Amino acid sequence: MVISYSIERCPCNHQPHFDHHLYDVDLHGTVFTVTVTASPFTADCWLNKTLNRNAAALSSGTLVAGLGVQWTPRADGLRIADTLQLCIGRRCLIFQISRATSSPFLLRDFLVEPGTCTFVGFWNRYDRQSLWESQLGLILGSDPIDLRSLLNQELAHASVETIVESFLGYSGVRTRIQVSLSNWGAFTLTDDQVLQASLNARCAYLIGHAVEAWRPR
Repeated sequence: MVISYSIERCPCNHQPHFDHHLYDVDLHGTVFTVTVTASPFTADCWLNKTLNRNAAALSSGTLVAGLGVQWTPRADGLRIADTLQLCIGRRCLIFQISRATSSPFLLRDFLVEPGTCTFVGFWNRYDRQSLWESQLGLILGSDPIDLRSLLNQELAHASVETIVESFLGYSGVRTRIQVSLSNWGAFTLTDDQVLQASLNARCAYLIGHAVEAWRPR
């Protein structure tokens, strides 16, 4: 599988108030955008625009978001979230929690309000606790759905790579241990970090939407 990505610098890149990076990620010929930021204002602007574009799904209760959390390994073993990634449609956000000075109001309310959106991901047992223990104390209104529970029994203990290849036909979307164990609290995330986090969220969204994860099981 060929995965390509390129950094698109926004017009304010050379200004003192520049507070985010934009990426285009090409996944099997479909391009989705990734916004990486520690700015609460930018995160809320991203969410507001994304929800407006998905107003029909939001009002009908069928909105799905791929959700993931990244943390930097600590000596005490705590999983304190450094980043939150969300993907809805072809728009992805990586919010740098540990670099943020305050909590985004709209994003905070979006996460906590039950029934607003169905959050899905992979191997996400600790995501809710990790967000709560972060420096912003973000609250998820309910546990995100682990997509493994909605798929065939043989995928119940499968890796992200296996799940994505089996369900979407995309080979090579893997969780690389050296990236997972890297510093997610860095001021600027590496391209490898952005790629891994965004692909995880994007594939979770695609599968969650395809299996209609919002339906009661």
